[in-house]
Amino acid sequence: MKINKLIYDLDIPERIDYFMNEKHSEYSRTYFQKLIKSGNVYVNGKKVLPSHNLKKGDEISYSFEEQETSISLKPEKIPLKIIYEDDDIILINKQPDIVVHQSFGHESGTLLNALMWHFKGKIKPFMVHRLDKDTTGAIIFAKTQKAKVSLSKQFQKRAVSKTYITAVGGIIAEDRGRIEAPLGRSRTDRKIIEVGPFAKRMAITEFKVLARTKQFTLLEVKIITGRTHQIRSHMKYIGHPVLGDAAYGGSTSINNIEFKRQMLHSYRIKFSHPAKGKMVEFTADIPKDMSELFKNIKI
Repeated sequence: MKINKLIYDLDIPERIDYFMNEKHSEYSRTYFQKLIKSGNVYVNGKKVLPSHNLKKGDEISYSFEEQETSISLKPEKIPLKIIYEDDDIILINKQPDIVVHQSFGHESGTLLNALMWHFKGKIKPFMVHRLDKDTTGAIIFAKTQKAKVSLSKQFQKRAVSKTYITAVGGIIAEDRGRIEAPLGRSRTDRKIIEVGPFAKRMAITEFKVLARTKQFTLLEVKIITGRTHQIRSHMKYIGHPVLGDAAYGGSTSINNIEFKRQMLHSYRIKFSHPAKGKMVEFTADIPKDMSELFKNIKI
């Protein structure tokens, strides 16, 4: 069994389950909580609890158990919009209101459950990145261990290019912009990621204005770092929260159109195919609720 090691190099303490999830975003925080409780994670040679706060210089040693998708994951007949599939990978155009993986409160009805049905239980899909529950668009899953390792390394090295389409409140004057601001979990609401005095991880977001209306701006956004809630948090930080994103201050209606979710879509993704070794690029059609908002705007 391979032993992995990390050194915690931040000045501000952080829970170990959050830290491990940040370092290996292809796994859920729930998975790391189970991994820690099962004794597969050590800090300075000692077992700890998921709530343990790391301090600068701590050495974390850990080994992975069997991929979490094999644990209590049942096939469920949930419609999928498949962008592309071969023997190594599958790309899905994720619909809104569905979570990617099992977590507390979402033990079923996930994209992984849907994929288990699609594969008729013959393949256990590997998650290599995530999208928020109500963010739509392109998401990749690996079908083999080899593909999973290749894709995970590409995400960790920031070698995967991800482009989003979003609508934000107000009018952004600049045609292009770059946001460099550290992100961290809110001290008052752990579900919120914010720019603030306790933020620890630098995040970089680049955007280009596609169109402007009197009430909102349509953007093409590229994330350089890929932090949790990065676009949502950075847009709030510059005073232009994503439409429909009530958690981050976004308007929930415009021109008598009500938004049931954040207007954020993973539009294009580019990466090196794990088996073919060449760059590939895929796009995901914009969902109906967003296309209605943009119907008079050419993207």
